[in-house]
Amino acid sequence: MKTRLYLYLSILFFAGCSKTLEEVPSDRLSEEIFYQTAQDAEAAVNAIYEPFRELSYYGGFYMLLTESCSDYANGRGSFAPVSEYNGLDGANIARAESMWTLAYRAILRANTVLDKVPTIEMDENDKAGLLAEARFLRAVAYFDLVRNFGGVPLRQSIDDPTDLPRSSTEEIYQFIIADLESAANDLPNVPSIAGRPNNLAAKTLLAYVYLTLEDWEMARDLSGEVIDAGRYQLVPVVEVEDFENLFGAGVINSSEEVFSFKYSSAGGQGFEYLVYIHGENTLYAPYGFRTIYAREIFPLIADWSDEDLRKEFNLYDSYIHRNSGATVQLPSNEPYQFRKFKDYSSVASDASANDMPVLRYADVLLIYAESASQAAGGPTPEAYEAINQVRRRAYGKAIHIADATVDLTGLDQVGFREAVFEERAYEFMVEGKRWNDLKRLGNERVKAIIQEAKGRAVSDSQFLWPIPRVEMDNNNALDASDQNPGY
Repeated sequence: MKTRLYLYLSILFFAGCSKTLEEVPSDRLSEEIFYQTAQDAEAAVNAIYEPFRELSYYGGFYMLLTESCSDYANGRGSFAPVSEYNGLDGANIARAESMWTLAYRAILRANTVLDKVPTIEMDENDKAGLLAEARFLRAVAYFDLVRNFGGVPLRQSIDDPTDLPRSSTEEIYQFIIADLESAANDLPNVPSIAGRPNNLAAKTLLAYVYLTLEDWEMARDLSGEVIDAGRYQLVPVVEVEDFENLFGAGVINSSEEVFSFKYSSAGGQGFEYLVYIHGENTLYAPYGFRTIYAREIFPLIADWSDEDLRKEFNLYDSYIHRNSGATVQLPSNEPYQFRKFKDYSSVASDASANDMPVLRYADVLLIYAESASQAAGGPTPEAYEAINQVRRRAYGKAIHIADATVDLTGLDQVGFREAVFEERAYEFMVEGKRWNDLKRLGNERVKAIIQEAKGRAVSDSQFLWPIPRVEMDNNNALDASDQNPGY
């Protein structure tokens, strides 16, 4: 069944993306050999996940591209040019193009499900859930595309022509919102297995979309609904290693997980990100490239309290060599590596079992804190409580008990939003969120932040990645004027 599915999807993918294969009768092929049973429908939905989990997307490179732009990390090796803020060079343009290709592969597979599954005779509730799952995943892909490329061709069906113009960012966001509203209505309260979205995952992502659009009331109301549902809790932390109950390789699911892409140590299904963020022959990964690093002169690193347990959990300046047992000190010009994701038992680059969190309950709380304050013109008691729960956990305190040693108070609207952004930086470090968070502040503010943090001038071409050359060449609805600035 899996072989048949992958064969069919490969044929369909190339038929949708190559003009030379437009005559392949993909509809007839699908009706004859696939999309006949409920099992076929579920297998097709499962196949949507594969592109997201690839190395060039959530498997590693997408996060490395965005983290190299952050104000707390620099890229090394072939990722170093990203941290010069002059736009992407050839190697990193290729990585951005790979992410584009994978996002559209996921979109194609979601579109195929949405076009074909409605005709299958199966339980209607199960069918509605699978269609909602496809819409949720399609929204994830478009949300990533629109934030990093701007307006993109809006492919809504497998019957769409190859030649499609760029839709506006507003049109893409409205499509994402419609998908997520539909998904929130039809996804189950409890997913069938870990790693599948439920209705609150759709509401959380929708709140994140509205936060990005600065629709504060909608972001507040949706994140507030997720909080009030009471289905999630922050994983409690008393000491540093307790964070392993959230990020560790052995975690199947946690009280905090809203939506993650799942990986396994078996069968080459591992999380390859670990190999790129760790040093050579650490205990945390089988080998490493030290692709991104932090410096103590970066303000977020310099100002990070030693009492915050996330600091020790996230950063290391030396490690035990896996083979010799010797202590290896990281070089003084690249003094800190990022430790959040580690698998002590991994034996190969594709054998780490950590999951990639896309949405956590900490997201929900910080989305609520920011949007509630912005909507009210200043922080409300509920906004303070939301951010302070995240802070109490970070400092090893009881999450639901006020603590004057860590709780924020007395801030105005501007100061509170700055505090939320700082908290998001520490909480979601190396989870691929910081660069797109910074961009929410506006390009000129980003330029000032990076100049202060790193002494670098940010080119306008840094803010949007180039539309891939293969898209420009094969999509006759696009011309040179459609390319993003600087490329």
